[in-house]
Amino acid sequence: MTSFFQLDSIKDRILLLLLTAMPIVALAGNAAADLGMVLTTLSFLAVSLPDLKRFSKSRFLRLSTVFWVWILFCSAISAFPSHSFQDSLPWIRFPLYAYALSHLIGRKGGQYLRYFVIAAVLGTLIEMAFIVHEYFFVRGDLARLHGTFGKLIAGWYLDCFSLIVILWGFEKIRQGTASLRLCWFIGLFTALTAYGVLITGEIMSTLFFVGTIGLYWVLQRPYSARKLGLIVAGLAVPLAGGLLVSHFDPILQERLIHSIVARLPWMESSDYHLPWTSGLYMGLENPILGIGPKNFNPYCLTLKDAGTLPALLHVSECQWHPHNLYLQLMAEAGLPGLILFSALAVYVFVAAYRHSVLTHWTENLSLVLAFVLFFPIQTYSQAFGQSKNFYFWTMLGFVLSLIRQHFYTPAQDERL
Repeated sequence: MTSFFQLDSIKDRILLLLLTAMPIVALAGNAAADLGMVLTTLSFLAVSLPDLKRFSKSRFLRLSTVFWVWILFCSAISAFPSHSFQDSLPWIRFPLYAYALSHLIGRKGGQYLRYFVIAAVLGTLIEMAFIVHEYFFVRGDLARLHGTFGKLIAGWYLDCFSLIVILWGFEKIRQGTASLRLCWFIGLFTALTAYGVLITGEIMSTLFFVGTIGLYWVLQRPYSARKLGLIVAGLAVPLAGGLLVSHFDPILQERLIHSIVARLPWMESSDYHLPWTSGLYMGLENPILGIGPKNFNPYCLTLKDAGTLPALLHVSECQWHPHNLYLQLMAEAGLPGLILFSALAVYVFVAAYRHSVLTHWTENLSLVLAFVLFFPIQTYSQAFGQSKNFYFWTMLGFVLSLIRQHFYTPAQDERL
């Protein structure tokens, strides 16, 4: 692996520093992650000025830009434009960051990716240290952990950066290029982060983690009795481990059981039923233009003050957001916004699917991640603000880099 000091130019060193800093910077919270994301994007664009005209041919960027223009329009004509613009105006930074990241990861024949993986390992281990300390000495009666940044999204940090490391390692093992030491490390790292994700108490991030790894192995072809046995064992072991951990933790066990029997979003007993219902009827009441990004809560409070909340949204209380990406898109950007974002999702998924087909299903990472990232039934969403979005778009940038490196030729890659 080329060392940092052997890079050809100062710009290469700067880009590599910014790229590898992202997993570490994100440990400091949303504001730091946002700053790092913007600096990385601007630096990439600055050193790529001769290529900007070619970048404009990217279908991913074109679809993102059309969606961005639409949500700006929705903000402008909404009842709370200044409030709405706080999220809609800077939203374009997310797809620009994902696009820049996809190029940076592929620089120097994948050398940058190796450095990024090392930084992701370091960041994950730091986060794990804080999570384990909080779990045993700080949390008390709380069912969820905050991690390094004081917010209830520690599991999403682990999902993002540990899964990039794990899936990268799985690919090395599958291709037969991994040393015995790397095989042992990936196995232990997977077990450690699976434990970390579970004890955070975040149900969706736990399902995301297990579902991603399970789907990755299910899509590995050709099948054989030995491979099917390994898949079953690979899914059974973390399940058994999760049951064992929860058995010795009544708080976590109660949260898991309660989530299964009473917290599915479509159940009236679920705490997600209220925001999902609000989002659905808010979208139906404003099907064309929506109510503007970030306006979910103020719009709801306006209806509550007017006494029309139960009649229009079929709820009695207001939430901050609908806790579902697609319901929020429909409520705040109308059906056109939902369709435009869905077109972006479909484009990425189809590109990932073509990638798998044309490689005879030997390259499935991009398809697996595209599927789980855009899976419609999720109970966490901030479609336009920071929060989980940093992790969502980081993983999406990783997906785009995989498609670009293994499928598109240099003459074609700017159309991705």
